Amino acid sequence: MKKVIFLITIAAALLFSGCETNPRVSVEPPFWEVCDEESGGRVYLLGSMHVGINAEYPEEVISAFEESDIVACEVDTVALSRDSGRLSDAMELMKCPKGTTAADCFGDSYEEIRGFFREKGIYNSVYDDYLPTVWSSLITSRVAREAGYSSEYGTETVFLNLAKQQGKQIYEIESEEFQYALNASQPMALQVYNVQSVIGENYDSALSQTHELYRAWSSFDSEALDKLCSAENIPEDLSEEYEEFYKAMYVDRQENMAEYITECLQSGETVFVIVGAMHYYAEPDILTLLEQKGYIAVIGYEIESK
Repeated sequence: MKKVIFLITIAAALLFSGCETNPRVSVEPPFWEVCDEESGGRVYLLGSMHVGINAEYPEEVISAFEESDIVACEVDTVALSRDSGRLSDAMELMKCPKGTTAADCFGDSYEEIRGFFREKGIYNSVYDDYLPTVWSSLITSRVAREAGYSSEYGTETVFLNLAKQQGKQIYEIESEEFQYALNASQPMALQVYNVQSVIGENYDSALSQTHELYRAWSSFDSEALDKLCSAENIPEDLSEEYEEFYKAMYVDRQENMAEYITECLQSGETVFVIVGAMHYYAEPDILTLLEQKGYIAVIGYEIESK
């Protein structure tokens, strides 16, 4: 029983980082509208940040949400966080291969990585049962928390809670099983690199990058977001592994997201879509894929009030 409870705690740590009470700050996140003139279908596209601060969203975004009949997301993380069974099952997908531990996965880097986790006060021996991608999520959550951000104010959390309060239909484009299995399938060398890129002397850089990502998101800085999608920092010896995972993480998923959006438009539905902001910038991005299907996304802040 104790192990199951701790497993759920790890899963919750991947979903939620700590929070502090913050004054509300106005933001202008990536936001577009796509219409189908023939069917009358209308889809609003909001690029999300999984963590944030107490943000005040623009009137255009709130109006679009209120108008929509369906709120579509990658996964309903609010429902997932409340379902211990689903969390437990999802975390089972993140365990090390049978007969191995995190020490085997990390190899010579294990002692350094474990030492850094101890230094930050977040190490527990239970982590040794899990893949490096879990360690990566835990240290990234710590970075976000130290930078002052919380998933309580993450875009999905804010709007999914609103959707539940208003009784709106929520549609999951993916599933937690898919997402957890996808992360578990990362090439091992890339998983280890992702942890190493956040610890030690890289930690302060990770803090700065987190602030820059939030600044770019909150000000709809497309140039900065586009640059943050680049693979310029990936070591050359990991380029093949990165390309393999990039296809699964972005290319394939964005094609699926664009297909769902297209179906909504053609069926005449009004839908408010919330997916990670990077899916609108990582090539081939959702907007480009929609354009190939004959749809043009218009920046939501440039649309005249109806």
